[in-house]
Amino acid sequence: MNYLNELKKLEILHVDNYQYIEIKKLNKDKYLLHQGEKLNYIYILLRGKMKVNHINANGNSMLCGFNSPYSIIGELEFITHSSIINNVIAYEDCICATISLSKYHEILINDVFFMKTIAKNLASKLSKSNQNQSISLNYPVDNRLAAYFIVSHKDYIVQNNFVVVAELIGCSYRQLQRVLKLFLDKKYIKKIKRGTYQIIDLNALNLLGEDVYQF
Repeated sequence: MNYLNELKKLEILHVDNYQYIEIKKLNKDKYLLHQGEKLNYIYILLRGKMKVNHINANGNSMLCGFNSPYSIIGELEFITHSSIINNVIAYEDCICATISLSKYHEILINDVFFMKTIAKNLASKLSKSNQNQSISLNYPVDNRLAAYFIVSHKDYIVQNNFVVVAELIGCSYRQLQRVLKLFLDKKYIKKIKRGTYQIIDLNALNLLGEDVYQF
């Protein structure tokens, strides 16, 4: 697969700067970025899905969302020269384009194509965040939880800490438990073990949650 040609069609970088890209493969559950560390590379996700979480001061983990192909990862830290804000973990096997910042930071910061890409990427994330906050206030929990199942399942299996999921979709853990029981009773899902569910009726969940969240 010629990933460089793929990226060139999207005009993510100036044509002269694709030579600085290296391709990195990351297996499922491996960390791409560690919160608090220095950002050494900028990443463009080519294949797969990345999960983003944040460890709060009290030690609790908060799921922030997911990155999908052609997302820029590390763009905020690149702009602000700050430490890495969130952990980024491969939700499935992933392929990324990487560019070393120790070698090419000045080239990237002066690449108009790349800076436009970053601006669009940040605007998209802000729009999704605002929409999701509005949804959390206005949609019932069953719609929100159905949407979470739709976007986060892997081969119809959803596995997570559902205390964290409750925080992500903006409800109490007690409310989430009530809706999980409803989904189980209606046979939309089946419990495999603690924190792990299998989707039985994806169509029913789609009717409840389609286009609700943009993770």
